[in-house]
Amino acid sequence: MMKRLSVQIILGALVLVAGALLLIQATEVATVPSLIWAGVLLAGGATFWFVFFADRPSWWAAIPGAALIGAAITMVMELDPAGLGQWTEVPMLAVLGVGFAAVYLRDTERWWAVIPAGMLLTLSVVTWLAGSASGPVVGATFLFGAAATFALVALVPGGAQRRWWAWIPAGVLAGGAIVILFTAAEWFTALTYVWPVAVIVAGGVLIWNAVHTHRQRLHEGESGTSQPGGAGTASR
Repeated sequence: MMKRLSVQIILGALVLVAGALLLIQATEVATVPSLIWAGVLLAGGATFWFVFFADRPSWWAAIPGAALIGAAITMVMELDPAGLGQWTEVPMLAVLGVGFAAVYLRDTERWWAVIPAGMLLTLSVVTWLAGSASGPVVGATFLFGAAATFALVALVPGGAQRRWWAWIPAGVLAGGAIVILFTAAEWFTALTYVWPVAVIVAGGVLIWNAVHTHRQRLHEGESGTSQPGGAGTASR
C-alpha cells in the first residue's frame, strides 16, 4: 500500500511540473528547454517501469513507460536536426515495441502483445531504411517483418488454443515480400541481408524450442515422481 501511494505521489508531482511548464510556455514568460521536457518524460517513464517490475499484475505499465521514454529520446535527438533529428521516429517506434514485448514476457497468456511488438519494431527498421534503401527493398522489409510477427504468434507459448491461423497471414505476407524482391532490380542485394536475418531467426527458434522442450520434460518428470502410489506401488 505504501509503495502504491509513493508511486501515485511521484506521478502527481510530475503532472504538476508538466502543467507548470505548459503554463510558462503558454504565457510566454520563458522558453522551456527541450532537455527539461525530456527529463520530465524520462522520469515519468522510469516511474511506470518501476511499477511494471515491482507489481506483477501491473503489466500495462510497460506501455506508457515505453512511450514516455521513447518521447524523451525523441526530444533529445531533435536537438540535432541535421543529424540524429532525422531519425526521431526510429527510437520511438522501437522502444514502444519493446514495451509490448515486455508485456508478453511478463505473462505469456497475453500473446496478443506479440503483434504490436513485432509491427512496431518492423516499422522502426523500415523508417531507418527509408532514407537509404529503395522503395521495393523497404516494402519487402516491411512485409518480411510482418510475416515474422505472425509466425511468432503461431510459435510462442501462451493462450488456451493453438494459433495455427497465424501461419496464413505469415505465408501471404512472406510471399508478397518475395514477389516484390524478385520483381525489383536489386532483389539479389536485398537477399544478401534477408538470408542472414532468416538464419539468425531460425537459430533462435531452434534454441527456444530446445529449452522449452527440456523444461516440459523436467516438469513432467517432477509431476510424475510427486504422485503418490506411482509405478512402484502399482507393480506390487
